[in-house]
Amino acid sequence: MAEAGTTDDRLAQINDELSKILEDRIEFLTRTLGETQRFTQKIANTEMEIQRNTSQHSRFKEECDTLAKDLAKLSERVGQVGEEREAKQNEKYAQEKELQRLEWEIADARKAIEESGEKIKSFSKEKADLDKETKRLNSDVDKLEAGVQELRELKERLLGKSSALKAELGAGGEG
Repeated sequence: MAEAGTTDDRLAQINDELSKILEDRIEFLTRTLGETQRFTQKIANTEMEIQRNTSQHSRFKEECDTLAKDLAKLSERVGQVGEEREAKQNEKYAQEKELQRLEWEIADARKAIEESGEKIKSFSKEKADLDKETKRLNSDVDKLEAGVQELRELKERLLGKSSALKAELGAGGEG
C-alpha cells in the first residue's frame, strides 16, 4: 500500500517535472518565434534565421513527440498501478471478510466448548450421584440376596424338619 503511495508520489513528481519542462520549452519557443518575427523584418539576416528556426523547430517537435510518448507510457503505468492497487484492496477486503468469518467461527467454537464443558461438569456430577445410587442399590441387592439365601436355607431346614416330622408322624401313626 505504501509502495502505491510512493509510486503515485513519484509519478506526480515526474508529471510536475514534465510540465515544467514543457512550459520552459513552450516559453522558449514563444521567445524564439518573437525573435523570428523581429529578424524577419531585417532583410540581411532573413536566410540564416529561417534555417536556424527551422532546425530548432524540428528538434523541439521531436522532443515534444518523445515527451508525449513518455507521458503516454507514464499515464498507462499510472493506470496499471491504479488497477493493481484496486486489486490489492479487493484482495485485502476479501481477506478481512474471511478473517472475520473465521473469528466468528472461533467464537462459536469457544462458546460450544464452554457449553460442552458445562455439560461435562453436569454429567460428571450426575454420574457421581448415579455411582452413589448404584453402590447403595448394589448394597441393597447384596442384603436382599443374603436375605433370600437365608430364607432358602430356612426353607430347606423347615422342609427337612417337616419331612422328618411327617416321617415321625407317619411312623408313629403306623406303630
